[in-house]
Amino acid sequence: MTKLRNLLRCYAMGMGIRSISSAFHVSRNTVRKYVRRYQESGMTLEQLTAMSEEKLQEMFLDDCNRSRKPTPRKEALEALVPDYVKRLSRKGVTVKSLHEEYLREHPDGYLYSSFKRAIRQYKYQVRPVGHVEHPAGDRMYVDYAGGKLEIVDAETGEVRSVEVFVAILPCSHYTYCEAVWSQKKEDLIVACENALHFFGGAPTAIVPDNLKAAVTRSDRNEPVINEDFAAMAEFYDMAVFPARARHPRDKALVENAVKLMYRSVYADIEGLVFHDLVSLNGAIRKSLEDFNDRKMSGRNESRRELFEEVEKDYLQPLPAVRYQMKARKTVTVLKNSYVLLNRHHYSVPREYIGKRVDIIYDSDTLQIFHGLKLVTCHQRDDTPYGYTQKEAHNLPGRHGSYEKDLDEVYERAGAIDNILLNYLKEVTVQKKYLPQAFRTCRGIMSLEGKYGLARLVAACACASEGRLYGYNEVREILERGDDVDFMPSDDEHPESAPGHLPQTHRNIRGREYYSDLSLNNKKDNDNGKRQ
Repeated sequence: MTKLRNLLRCYAMGMGIRSISSAFHVSRNTVRKYVRRYQESGMTLEQLTAMSEEKLQEMFLDDCNRSRKPTPRKEALEALVPDYVKRLSRKGVTVKSLHEEYLREHPDGYLYSSFKRAIRQYKYQVRPVGHVEHPAGDRMYVDYAGGKLEIVDAETGEVRSVEVFVAILPCSHYTYCEAVWSQKKEDLIVACENALHFFGGAPTAIVPDNLKAAVTRSDRNEPVINEDFAAMAEFYDMAVFPARARHPRDKALVENAVKLMYRSVYADIEGLVFHDLVSLNGAIRKSLEDFNDRKMSGRNESRRELFEEVEKDYLQPLPAVRYQMKARKTVTVLKNSYVLLNRHHYSVPREYIGKRVDIIYDSDTLQIFHGLKLVTCHQRDDTPYGYTQKEAHNLPGRHGSYEKDLDEVYERAGAIDNILLNYLKEVTVQKKYLPQAFRTCRGIMSLEGKYGLARLVAACACASEGRLYGYNEVREILERGDDVDFMPSDDEHPESAPGHLPQTHRNIRGREYYSDLSLNNKKDNDNGKRQ
């Protein structure tokens, strides 16, 4: 009735019928009808405007409305409209498809324009929608499409369904779309990152749905955000602002973007077969580029042009490196001073045996904490049943391969004398079994402590001549003094022979010492026989 009062005021001020019709968006016939009734009433403008709403409605509207009785065709459509409006929320249902269904059941029904007007009037009547301003670079809406796509295994022919992730910047309507394996937090976080890199910057806030990967517990006032999703948002300096549960209008733009993906991306790849996620996303990206380059309905710009013109410069710059999602696992240190993660063992210092520790890990590294104290760090290794150990932890037992340990023994022997090196290599060949060969070579090298390097080299030379290969054989040669004949002679110059120690070394007694020792032993034996 306020509109009617203003219309009559304009007429009283001298405004013409055509001008009133244009100003109030009312047909000229309706304006003439109101003016005629105003003139027939004989009342002044002040008297009319002072009347109640009921009186004005009775004077200008009610008698006309009462005289019109809806036709059976209109009554039938009005009865169907509430159900049609409810079905519009389903995937793939449009006003056009509903009109086709309506005509099949009512061949003499209204045409599409009248049908669409009836739907629109009912929606505006029962569900008014407010306008929301979207500042540039303010938010990014994300959601999953209800319809899934498929990947066919090239070898087995197995069909696997994949989810479709959609993101949109509401100011420019610039849209991103990607296929992912699931709606789990790992796939959601990666998809959000890919969207940010596609846009070339980060908005102030990200608006997800209330799925568990993003929201642990929904709440109208302050929902609880998933820790990993919140960490990703913090890394890109974004706030997480979830839409309210069961309020799809909070993210109406991304809901509409999903419908547009059905009509563009889904339609473009329909009938095509994809054997991996990379090829599927390649086809989606090509269709998405065409979609963003297409002129928007009712505008002269495309989504890409609008984005580059009004929104691109308002996005926050992205970090130089991408976000690495970290996971946490609490475990007990085993008796062998290792912790187990994904069937692989990692060493910790032995003082933590039996204690509970936290493993914080990503795809590259892992950190082990005891409380707030960092115990150690390791490179991630997913080899099943393998062991990663740090020498600084000084754990009991043997670690590493026998080949590596033998190489270290060979390196030390080669620095002393090639005779010793060649003998040890021949011992390895004769023993055949690497663990046994390593143990024997290590034992032979340990004889240096008791007999000295020069005698050890001479004993190995003696053993090689006699084709005797083993720890016991070398030890017996040294005990009997059979290595004497293989010691360097006095007229040799050891300093000119690389690999030999000087003859003045305190551990080398010389050939005469062992000759005298043999004579003394023989005399003692003869005296014992006489006695």
